[in-house]
Amino acid sequence: MKKKTWVLVGGLTISSLIASCSGSNGQNSVTASDSVVASAIDSMQSVQIDFASSALQWKGFKPGGSHEGKLPISDGRLDIRDGVLHGGYVTLRLDGLTVEDLKPEEGGNKLKEHLLSEDFFDATKWPEVRFELTNIPTEGVPLNDLTELKGNLTLKDVTKNITIPLSSTVFDVAHHSYSISSKSFKINRADWNVKYGSKSFFTGLGDNFINDEIELSFLLRTK
Repeated sequence: MKKKTWVLVGGLTISSLIASCSGSNGQNSVTASDSVVASAIDSMQSVQIDFASSALQWKGFKPGGSHEGKLPISDGRLDIRDGVLHGGYVTLRLDGLTVEDLKPEEGGNKLKEHLLSEDFFDATKWPEVRFELTNIPTEGVPLNDLTELKGNLTLKDVTKNITIPLSSTVFDVAHHSYSISSKSFKINRADWNVKYGSKSFFTGLGDNFINDEIELSFLLRTK
């Protein structure tokens, strides 16, 4: 068996994983395609995501500005056996969304309410976002070899397959836990029918549009 050679990078935080971005269209974009069958996981072998230290970072753009925040992980497991990834999933509840660039009383609460409304993510009807790993061979993939994750992203009533570039995979020997972090990437919200202020659905918006691309990045850490 190959000897484990991963090391834990000290002080690893979500903020250190987010690359700076100007918000220009096309940069770091991922393509959405038809969903495929999710990779099977062994529930007895899988390990739970540590919700307290895992999260998704988001950033949205509009002319002359942007807003950003986090979306916590509410459920998830990774099937990792002896450093080999076989499958996994994560679920995020939209009501846990936070806005970090505005104080609640200075527009943060109002922006959150709007994002969760029917205009955007319609969280009352579709309260969860889910990502399930796909395209993993039966024998799995050693974490040392991982450079990307393929998976089905379900948002609202749409499921699309995307490929997410990874920044690092880390094994903490002391706590026997794993960390997987992504690079910054962008999805096109129009692919998931998020229509408000989108030039993909409306004309004549002038400067009152909101960019279709949302910048994302995540850190997943197991217990």
